[in-house]
Amino acid sequence: MNIIVKSAGMFAGASILAAVAFGEMAPDVTLDGFAVGGVKLMCRERNGWKVDFRREKDASGVEYAVVEMTRGEPDYPAAFNLSFNVPKLDTVAAWRPWSECSGFGMYWDPANLPGAGETDFRRWMPLYACYSSGGRNRMTFAASESSEPLVIKAGIREEDNRLYFSFHFYDSKVARRSRLVARLRIDARDLFWSDAVREAAEWMTSVSGRTPAPTPAAAFAPLYSTWYSFHQDVHQHEIERECAIASKMGMKTIIVDDGWQTDDTNRGYAFCGDWKESKNRFPDIKAHVARVHAMGMKYMLWYAVPWMGEKSANYARFKDKCLYHNKRLKTYCLDPRFPEVREFLISTYERALREWDIDGVKLDFIDSINVQGRDPAANDNFKGRDIKSVTEATERLISDIYKRLAAIKPDVLVEFRQAYIGPSIRTAANMLRVADCPADMQRNRRGIVNLRLTSGSTAVHSDMLEWHPTDTPEAAAKNVLNVMFSTVQYSMKLTELNSRQHKGGRNPVLGHADMIAHWSRFGAAHVDALQRGKFKPYHPELAYPLIEGESDKERIFGVYAAETAVSTGALDKPVYILNATDADSLVVEIPAKAKIVPYDTYGINDMGLSYEAGCHRVSVPPSGYLLVTQEAQR
Repeated sequence: MNIIVKSAGMFAGASILAAVAFGEMAPDVTLDGFAVGGVKLMCRERNGWKVDFRREKDASGVEYAVVEMTRGEPDYPAAFNLSFNVPKLDTVAAWRPWSECSGFGMYWDPANLPGAGETDFRRWMPLYACYSSGGRNRMTFAASESSEPLVIKAGIREEDNRLYFSFHFYDSKVARRSRLVARLRIDARDLFWSDAVREAAEWMTSVSGRTPAPTPAAAFAPLYSTWYSFHQDVHQHEIERECAIASKMGMKTIIVDDGWQTDDTNRGYAFCGDWKESKNRFPDIKAHVARVHAMGMKYMLWYAVPWMGEKSANYARFKDKCLYHNKRLKTYCLDPRFPEVREFLISTYERALREWDIDGVKLDFIDSINVQGRDPAANDNFKGRDIKSVTEATERLISDIYKRLAAIKPDVLVEFRQAYIGPSIRTAANMLRVADCPADMQRNRRGIVNLRLTSGSTAVHSDMLEWHPTDTPEAAAKNVLNVMFSTVQYSMKLTELNSRQHKGGRNPVLGHADMIAHWSRFGAAHVDALQRGKFKPYHPELAYPLIEGESDKERIFGVYAAETAVSTGALDKPVYILNATDADSLVVEIPAKAKIVPYDTYGINDMGLSYEAGCHRVSVPPSGYLLVTQEAQR
């Protein structure tokens, strides 16, 4: 084995420190000198590929384990994995984009390192971070291969108290090629944990060569969704009544979800695939959309992209162009490798924009486009398919959808949801929503934070909010406050909220509608700090009890656990502290004399008090907030 020391880098900002070529050597080799020690490359069956393995380092101190493969004739990439282990030093937990668990798997079986996640462009991102109890980065790993399948394995071994990691590339057959370069980014710098995660996500987007879709201002405005409020039983006259109220509350868009295309209310997707409006529910959809537009709201429609229902008229046309049958959902999954499948789907959405004048689409179930069991293409040698890889074909589909819709309306709105996130997805969507978590405010908050750290400038949306209509306004407001650092999606029947008397609240006159209207105004007035500025979430292992957002003009904290102390930082700008707890006071530390004014959940304030520099317990209504401003010293 020859270690080759070089000085020139293979990509911007990096220099090669050491490299080794496989040649005819053994199927594994270890390259030393990384912050994590030696990194082992295992490639058992090279199948004619020449494999080069090198260590690189950029100017900031981030390292890269780089695998470059070349071959004379195109073929499936050779599967390989990169593995290493490190002592568990000052490391309290791990963070992944897909997980609500911050612990480490147990590495009990020496032959079976536990799985920590599987990613491809339809599912999550290959990103894994370890951090200290003080929120400092200890190790953050990210892979450049965010499109094709990648498996991460990680676990702690009790015999030596070391963390073991393995990143597995190309275990599944992917698109053929004659050259590839795959990088594993290793960041052991001492910086705040979320900065390390955010920088890793930005690097993944940069190295992918993909440009995210532009995000219109409308993507950051609160909106109304019909899903939890109506489910499939949705009608145009009811939508218009809801929009008349929603628009006055500050909501700027409506998403009409499942049900507009069918008279069936039995759930499932047996009637998906024709995408024609139900004439019983939407007798004149174009005129209906125009009436909603006149209320000052944009209009979006839901589509289950791959589903071709058993009872759809189009099933006979596409029955031989499907990947699999989902009996439970009563639908088939279309195969995007057929050009006519892609054209059918894209033209369907184009027609809605042109003929009905809708403003965007909610595209669902992208993560369901996959091969389950035997690939049906193997039965006919890929006949009729112009792309052999399902992943590549799906990327082509969503990319073409956005390009053609944006050609009709440059500010078109496109919503995707977890788990399909990441560099490829961001080229085709400008709204990324938290996965369904009805009435679960903590999961909603966690999902928002995870998306904010990995989505760059793309608008992050909460899952639709719902609560029981008889709850107090203050209790209902916690659902809103838990998602204030995102675009808020509401899914309550506003006609019922508007007329219902709410007993038990702190204000006997005001109710849910007033609360929603206030927080919508607050979100719009502070959108830069809440959604577009600096973003700093604390303690992921505790489900983010404190979140901080900042713009050039203000700083905003969200408090989600009682007794969480807030240090305002410099009072060079106004500071808002949102109380998303039942407590009627918060602990606030200020560096200088300040005036602190409490507000309730409707935005009604009292006179406030002056406080000297130091730590204070300050009264604030539950689901209300504090405004902290520096007072001039006498």
